[in-house]
Amino acid sequence: MVKKILIMALPSLSQPSVAHQFFGPMFDLLSSSTHSRSCPSLPDASWLSLLVARILFPGTSGRAFLQEHASFFASPPALGLFFESLKSSRRLALLREINAHLQDSLPFLFPDRFVDYPCLRDFDVYAGDGHWHGAAAHDPLSNGTKFATGHFYGINLRHGGVFHLAAADFLHRHKEHDMRALKRLAVDSLRRGAPKGRKVIWVWDKAGIDFRQWYQWKQSAGVYFISRAKENMNREVIAEKAWDKSDPINLCVQDDVLVATSQGVSVRWVRYRDPLDGELFELITSEMTLPPGLIVHLYRVRWDIEKAFDDFKNKFFEKKSWASSPVAKAVHAQFLCLAHTLLKIFDKTVVEASGVENVAENARRNKRIDKLEAQLGQSHPIVPTALRNLLRCTQHSVKLIRWLRSCLLRSTSCEQSLNELRTSYATL
Repeated sequence: MVKKILIMALPSLSQPSVAHQFFGPMFDLLSSSTHSRSCPSLPDASWLSLLVARILFPGTSGRAFLQEHASFFASPPALGLFFESLKSSRRLALLREINAHLQDSLPFLFPDRFVDYPCLRDFDVYAGDGHWHGAAAHDPLSNGTKFATGHFYGINLRHGGVFHLAAADFLHRHKEHDMRALKRLAVDSLRRGAPKGRKVIWVWDKAGIDFRQWYQWKQSAGVYFISRAKENMNREVIAEKAWDKSDPINLCVQDDVLVATSQGVSVRWVRYRDPLDGELFELITSEMTLPPGLIVHLYRVRWDIEKAFDDFKNKFFEKKSWASSPVAKAVHAQFLCLAHTLLKIFDKTVVEASGVENVAENARRNKRIDKLEAQLGQSHPIVPTALRNLLRCTQHSVKLIRWLRSCLLRSTSCEQSLNELRTSYATL
């Protein structure tokens, strides 16, 4: 069985260990993967678990990771093999396949965040953004400088699954612009497998604005974009849109109009004043049918991808590229997504299912909700679901990650370890 060659020294217990439970979804997919091969010197199962562990355990380099943690591995690979494996196109294809199948499983595990909005029933909803890592140790110099490595990621806003869209073109650009990278992608990459007739929304920051391209994607592929308006944009109103001011989702919407652009196409412009801090949101979109307040809400939940990047940088401590080749850089990005997804699934199917509750964080969230309702007060007696949803948990708990690191290096059962997490959540 694939699980028997896990690189961690997994115990033979009557009850499964944390490592068995955490890596289980990945190994279940590996056994049926079309890209898996027999590699006795470094089996695919060992390679996958090793590099997920590298994501989870903070370290300054691959060499440091092996030196610090090799004693916990059943058969640690030689240093040269460890780095050569990062350049394997076959293993990259394997990673992509496993990540794709894990993404497909998430809608069956997590509730739909937009279930309260029937008008979104026919839309897939994503957010995207670029994220940059420091140059690898052996990246070449360009005029005496090493440039950061960029990647473009997406997140499914319905269930929170993070995926890799593309690596930035670091051969021809020191820092590729988001829209240039988006234009390089095939339309199928933006549609993410959506069937014919289903519409797709992408929420992007200002770097994703190109009105002519938006129009082409909308007309040819049913792909729509939402972004925040740039400060220097002309706002020539050509029509006002009717909208339901009694609908709670439209609370504090000020305008919903069509505006002309210098690129010869019209876009929708929505203005919204935040009821809590007074911040003005001016949003533009190629989507013309959804309530204006829902357009605002979709942009605000775009923050989920920023929270995922915060996990990458400040909880996984992945601030630097692993290696210099394009394949190795893509492998690094895929492993970030894999570790993030495995942690998300484990938290839901093992921790939450076992009744382990993050008492302190839940108390803080409830306090924020109480404060929200008190701030709105008599002026807005009904707190819209959209505002409440903004206070949901969007990041992995650092307590969970620290506990998981400890558990992966020990042979205690999952049940015993969960009792330790329960205590940590309640007291630390």
